[in-house]
Amino acid sequence: MKDHLKHRAVALLLALTFVFGIFSLKLFQLQVVDGEEYYDKATSTTLITLPVTAARGEIVDRYGRPIATNRQAYNVRLVKAMLPDETLNETLVALIQIFTANGESWNDAAPLSTTAPYTFDTERESAVAKMKEKLGLAQYATPQNVYDQMVKRYELETVPAEYQRALAGLRYQMEYEEYGLVTPFVIASDVSIRTVSQIKEHNLDLPGVDIVEEAIRSYPDPALMPHILGSIGKIDAEEWKNLYKGQTGYKMNDLVGKSGIEKAYEKQLKGIDGKMTIERTKSGQILSTNIVEEAQPGDTVVLTIDKNLQAAAQKILENQIVELQKRAEANREPGPGGGALVVIDVKTGGVLAAATYPSYDITTYKTAAGYAQYASDETLPLFNRAFNGLYRPGSTFKVAVATDGLMTGTVDANYTLRCGGVYTFWSDYQPKCTHVHGNENAATALRDSCNIYFYDLGRRLGVESFNSVAETLGFGAKTGLEISEAAGNLSTEEYFNANHKNERWQKGNVIQAAIGQMDTQVTPVQLATYACSLANKGDRLRTHLVDGIRTYNFDELLQKTEPEIVAKLDANQATLDATFATVEEGMLMASRTGTATQFLGNYVYNIASKTGTSQNAKGFYDATIVAYGPTEEPELAIGAVVESAGNGYQLARMVRDIFDEYYAGKNQNTEIASAGMLLG
Repeated sequence: MKDHLKHRAVALLLALTFVFGIFSLKLFQLQVVDGEEYYDKATSTTLITLPVTAARGEIVDRYGRPIATNRQAYNVRLVKAMLPDETLNETLVALIQIFTANGESWNDAAPLSTTAPYTFDTERESAVAKMKEKLGLAQYATPQNVYDQMVKRYELETVPAEYQRALAGLRYQMEYEEYGLVTPFVIASDVSIRTVSQIKEHNLDLPGVDIVEEAIRSYPDPALMPHILGSIGKIDAEEWKNLYKGQTGYKMNDLVGKSGIEKAYEKQLKGIDGKMTIERTKSGQILSTNIVEEAQPGDTVVLTIDKNLQAAAQKILENQIVELQKRAEANREPGPGGGALVVIDVKTGGVLAAATYPSYDITTYKTAAGYAQYASDETLPLFNRAFNGLYRPGSTFKVAVATDGLMTGTVDANYTLRCGGVYTFWSDYQPKCTHVHGNENAATALRDSCNIYFYDLGRRLGVESFNSVAETLGFGAKTGLEISEAAGNLSTEEYFNANHKNERWQKGNVIQAAIGQMDTQVTPVQLATYACSLANKGDRLRTHLVDGIRTYNFDELLQKTEPEIVAKLDANQATLDATFATVEEGMLMASRTGTATQFLGNYVYNIASKTGTSQNAKGFYDATIVAYGPTEEPELAIGAVVESAGNGYQLARMVRDIFDEYYAGKNQNTEIASAGMLLG
């Protein structure tokens, strides 16, 4: 029995010795063999917080069809907390070598040429001045002075000569974008898979170089309404100082809307960046990465635009202008320049299409060479003629004068005036009409566009009276668009005397203003708004481009734009009904048997129209037109201008083509509509 207990005691002692030995060995490994590593982890671990860029909200048409969307792309960025300053230039040279071999571009916006002899970018004077200031140089410093200072400032003397200019630009851009511990620097965007693979293969030799997958702007049709969409770009110094510094969610190098819808709805499109943490040791080893806050994408902006009708309008306008140019060339005459065509939903005031010609391609515009080409083009493709072009309305203005005359009782539907071809009211000023029309009433005067009738009616009404009606209907005032638009101007004695040197307002100016000449200037979108007001019997709706705001995934409506009456003619309903019955009769006759009969005379739909011809600053004649229809229940209102095109009747074909396209599209069953995404 004693021997048995003795054996058990020995076995237990051996087991305890074995276990103690294992623990001793492990303790020795932890404290002696791996002690330095674990000490480093315990005492030198750094937690870095970096932003996770949120996807920008998308822009779609009224039916949810994409116009400006996102696609995933690879960006290369530098993370300062993981990149020792002493190896920065070496790392940049290695990246430039990879980028160059794969045909990539990199983030260098310094306004200095890339090869010697160095020159400044003359189109970026403010950027040049800012660069000199940032480098501590006087404003009279030469390009070579700037380059030499960059080499010295960024310690590039030991960098191989062929890489010095590239690194100078990169280092300047990094400083400009405030590269720091909490602000990574995107050195290249949208790089190829080949570049990504090569960087990852050499990741041990490229400390602090990070590949991130982010959403970037994509345009299914980059030539579709670029003036309306606008552009995005990095926040510049002035914007940062005046607009974004101190605003929650913005960093110096963020992309923001620069123009158009992108700028007007920056707040909704922006999204909220997330956060990720990177835990690393003193030696640079990455211990962990974690998303601590998910990025929230921006909202989706739903436009009133019908994408298909917009594309058709752009083509219709281009075809019209190109044909008129060819005709003028064949006749050895000056041809038309640019033009614009705007289509509005009569029931809501929403813009269905707004075409400008010539136009541009957004993807080409985003390149330096493309922008330079567009900016130097004398035809001004970057200019939004539809919203900012100012033109005399010509005889389209006569509808406002007729409306004022009928509404005030100055004339009625039966009142007639004889047109003998010359206005003889004054002995010393007798302007002419284009034809001898005989007896004209309000409706037939609109049909024939009789100057004599409207000279006399305008004289009797006075400029203040018919201007008031014209403004209520949409001329000489901003329409309500969410993006930049010109206000235009109406002819007045005060404006004339202030803007015409050595001239004074005279009696004849009133009657010229009554036929849409003189100082009256309107935009094409005002012409369409005016037509919409006529269709709505004097109620002017706010013209707008945005139908609503939805969440990024399109499942929730956050905001809806409702029709809004912003101006009304001051008359009782019976007077308005009688007035617009006569006005519409005259405009319908203009289409059937009058100035627009060539293209609308036998048209399947009843369209009310009024054409115009007005002299421009070059001494040529712009063509204008307003139209709405079908008159039984109006759906579309149209305004158009073609510069130096001559008589406005030629634009009636565009009106016909727009209605054809609209009803062809309306009768189609689209996949999006059948999927339940139709917004109305």
